[in-house]
Amino acid sequence: MNKRSKISPILFALCILSFFFTFVTVSCQGHDIASFTGMQLATGTTVEQPQMFGPPQKQKIDPEPFAALALLCAVVGVGTGLSSTKSAIAPAASGIIGVVSLLIMKSRVDGEIVKRGEEMFQVSYGTGFFLALLLMIAGVAWNGYLISQRKKVAALDTPSTAHKAAVKGNSSSGQSRSQDASCRKVFGCLSRKSHLATREH
Repeated sequence: MNKRSKISPILFALCILSFFFTFVTVSCQGHDIASFTGMQLATGTTVEQPQMFGPPQKQKIDPEPFAALALLCAVVGVGTGLSSTKSAIAPAASGIIGVVSLLIMKSRVDGEIVKRGEEMFQVSYGTGFFLALLLMIAGVAWNGYLISQRKKVAALDTPSTAHKAAVKGNSSSGQSRSQDASCRKVFGCLSRKSHLATREH
């Protein structure tokens, strides 16, 4: 594996690591009340909600499907980047789906927080989320660059139709000239033999 082919799986591997950092922080009146890593959003978690009276209550948070999909796309990006095939299409497609998934996840979380908190809660996004998004975009850009470079190389390696026609035409004309020369030689030999025969008579 050359240095260029290592870049794509490294980008997606770093994206997976970013899921262990804070993705979302929920606050109320300027006080942080809960924060979630990307892995917690993707797999689900349990949080403790403080109560005015009594001990805090535990609440189960279901997995966010688009966070899970984005994480899966990062894993697929690593796997396809390390595979023996040289195609950059699969990791590029995984990155595109991952970027879209992260943006949909953000929209869903924003809507859910507003719906539950009636604008009392605010949501902010942490380093992990922006790292994951940027690394996904970088993975798409890098694999897109590889695809364009390979297309250029393929175009240079493949002779054009006009060039093929010219080569074929030159070959045909060369064969025709060779046949004409052979015919002239045969005709010349026959003419000399005929002339000698006439002189002997």
